[in-house]
Amino acid sequence: MKFGLLFRPQDPPDAKNIRRRWQEILRASELAEDVGFDGLFVPEHHMLDDGYLPAPLIGMAAIAARTRRVDVGSTILLSPLYNPVQLAEHAAMIDVISGGRLILGCGLGNYAPEFELMGRSKSNQVALFEEGIRIMRRLWTGEELDYESDVYRFKGRIRPLPGNIRLWMGAQSVPGVKRAARLGAPWPTDPLHSIHVIADWARVYRETAEEYGTLPQTSVALLRDGWVADDMDAVEREWWSCIRAEHWFYISQIPRWDEEREPFLAGVKEEKDLTFAGHHVDRLVVGNPEQCIETIRRFESIVGNDYLIMTLRMAAGPDHGKELEAIHRFGTEVIVGYRSGG
Repeated sequence: MKFGLLFRPQDPPDAKNIRRRWQEILRASELAEDVGFDGLFVPEHHMLDDGYLPAPLIGMAAIAARTRRVDVGSTILLSPLYNPVQLAEHAAMIDVISGGRLILGCGLGNYAPEFELMGRSKSNQVALFEEGIRIMRRLWTGEELDYESDVYRFKGRIRPLPGNIRLWMGAQSVPGVKRAARLGAPWPTDPLHSIHVIADWARVYRETAEEYGTLPQTSVALLRDGWVADDMDAVEREWWSCIRAEHWFYISQIPRWDEEREPFLAGVKEEKDLTFAGHHVDRLVVGNPEQCIETIRRFESIVGNDYLIMTLRMAAGPDHGKELEAIHRFGTEVIVGYRSGG
């Protein structure tokens, strides 16, 4: 199994020090590569006061320039917001610059104001997504397009061509995982749903891929949040308040949560109702190195993922010094321990 690290390029509340945060991310990228991570990833959102990354392609290019070996990717780039020809060109350039290390993880997006900002309609996001994927795949083969649809009209080709772009498709629903399977793309999960919900979706994903004959092109990248420390008390003390705020934001904003499938939500009406004991067992990779390895193996046995992408530092922290400590410890103790059979 490969191990990735997802960065959160945020500086709450007002992005006053976002330049410093990016310097921290680039230093952390070098360290993560040195201690054994296999991939480095960035997200995408727009209009957020804390500077949450609106330009993931530029972020990926910066990380690619500071590293030599690791995959460089997006989880998740909101591809319906882009002109697919320009996105295909920019992705091809990053793949060329990085020496074939690009993973372009694309998703629908779920925040209507982001579509309004880009002059797009969220109502046809699925059509925009699928059409854009088809166009990019054709362009990356070197095909010269003479293409017209209700939305797009393109004539020409792109150069230079990429060497090895891997296209992933994010999803947080049954229709979404079926779409990824039908289109023959690896599926990066979300970090929020419990491992059992993810496992149910993984089963649907593989069954659909079998139906469409795309199973050889499919795989699962499991996204999880976590922290490595001396013990659970240290995790709760150093990290829990940061992740609780982050998870509560999404739980309170995304209308897809089902209390029957996510029983931890019973009685949760505000952030303070989320407890570390009730939240971490099926959702987080936390504890000392041995506990982290045990959880990773348990999750892998349930989901069957071949990539694990971790987020360690959240928007609210911990600070950069602790972030570097956690990256170093995760690489030298958790990844090494996992690979040595620990």
